Amino acid sequence: QSTWGRTMELSRVIIGCAPIAGMHKPLGDEAAIDGLCHALKAGFVNFDTAPHYGLGLSEERIGKALAKFKETNNDVSGIKIWTKVGRVIKLKHEVSDADVVEIDNTPNHPDTIFCESPIDRVPVLDYSGTGAERSANDSLKRLGVESVFGLRVHDCDTPSRFDPTVAPDGCISKLLELKAKGITHDVSIGMNEPDVILKLIASFPEGTFDSVMVAGCWNLLDQSAHQLLVECARRQISVHNAGIFASGLLVGGNTFKYRQASDEMIARTQRWQELCHRYNVSLPAAAVAFALLPVSVSKIAAGIKQASEVDQLLVTLKQANDVPDELWTAAIEANLLPKIDLKCV
Repeated sequence: QSTWGRTMELSRVIIGCAPIAGMHKPLGDEAAIDGLCHALKAGFVNFDTAPHYGLGLSEERIGKALAKFKETNNDVSGIKIWTKVGRVIKLKHEVSDADVVEIDNTPNHPDTIFCESPIDRVPVLDYSGTGAERSANDSLKRLGVESVFGLRVHDCDTPSRFDPTVAPDGCISKLLELKAKGITHDVSIGMNEPDVILKLIASFPEGTFDSVMVAGCWNLLDQSAHQLLVECARRQISVHNAGIFASGLLVGGNTFKYRQASDEMIARTQRWQELCHRYNVSLPAAAVAFALLPVSVSKIAAGIKQASEVDQLLVTLKQANDVPDELWTAAIEANLLPKIDLKCV
């Protein structure tokens, strides 16, 4: 076995459901639902979504896919869904003067990355306990379920979001309450900033958080989550590693951290491509294997839009089992990786 003796299994993969909300380009209900059903038929059981993704569209499409999958007598009792809180999706006429609207994620705004968001919906930032409870209840309705496996506080990476999150009547306290009621099993965090996750973890007693999802900070091009991964190993918090393909740059795309990749990152990716060729492994397979190196990483997340991408993911996951550990030594020697403990312990 490669990857420090760890074998890839589908139960260790989370299907990221931001792309099915029409991220960057329209997809449509039919293609999204077919892709999700294809993933379910292939044996994937973990799915991550958020109200943020298409202003509820991702959750609605998951709900439709689960309903379609059940129509053919398929058992969905083992399906695990994580969604997020921090944004309440309101209809335009519901918005009050006191609401903090996330303007750059409103439909048709030039900076939004979700081009299919329903035009009558508005994202309102709300990290209070009341906001978290409404967000969770709305998500359950969109998903068509009575509970979800996990709830993550989403993107509380500024003081105006962080402070209400950690308040006594804030988001985290409400998530613990919802866990006690059986609405969720997994109290989690989801964001792109490892330093903020560390700060949030340190604000509560050990045992508060069951998992964290960190995106885009532990992959072949970015290892800035190292300290977070070490701390999660110490606290026995499971890490769900997202953004393992660096926003698509490691699988033939041209974006990095959700924006056009720089010439420097494109050149670095080409160097990785050449090194992988020397070891007869594909770059995406190396990306998967690397994402699993830290002992605290229990799951990786990979986004899909349609059925063909599910098939390609299956191929990549199988190839990842054959990535030799010698690749990491060579990458360190080539200054493609830092000289750190890649197990993060």
